[in-house]
Amino acid sequence: MTRIGEKTYSKAEIEALLQAMDRQTKRAAKKAEGAIERITKSSFEPYYEYRESLTEIEGVLVLIENRMAHADPKAHAQLAEYHTNLVAGLLKMKIDVILRVFPALEIAATLPMGAQRVFLATLWELKETVARIDRLDMSHLLDEEARKRLLVAETIIGDVAQRAPALLELAEQHAKQI
Repeated sequence: MTRIGEKTYSKAEIEALLQAMDRQTKRAAKKAEGAIERITKSSFEPYYEYRESLTEIEGVLVLIENRMAHADPKAHAQLAEYHTNLVAGLLKMKIDVILRVFPALEIAATLPMGAQRVFLATLWELKETVARIDRLDMSHLLDEEARKRLLVAETIIGDVAQRAPALLELAEQHAKQI
């Protein structure tokens, strides 16, 4: 319901942002590919660029959700499915990246300082992604493969919670010795 004095957004005004989010998500997925390859060589800067892309997407998503909340009813009806599919696609992409980053980090006995940042950022991203899927009740939008990957991601959170403190502590001790 529109409140007096608030702008009502048209289909075109919302659709432009949805299209921008779609383009940004595709660019982020490409950045993730390069970042994962570089992580295996202990180069983490591309991953930070990928994470920065996610921050930009989340900002656009805030704008989209505000506009959807204040959309012309016809525009909302026409764009709701597109919006939901874009968010589901973003969440699937994030899960896929997370499930590829953790194995790349797992090969290390301890995590060097750059890897610690990647590890903690990825762990946070995983928690937030799983929480958003639950909060928005989007699990029904995930295909069977994505559901399996989500289950694996949730399992990783538990496994990492057990192993992470030792990895971080060992890396910190190693840094003190240098």
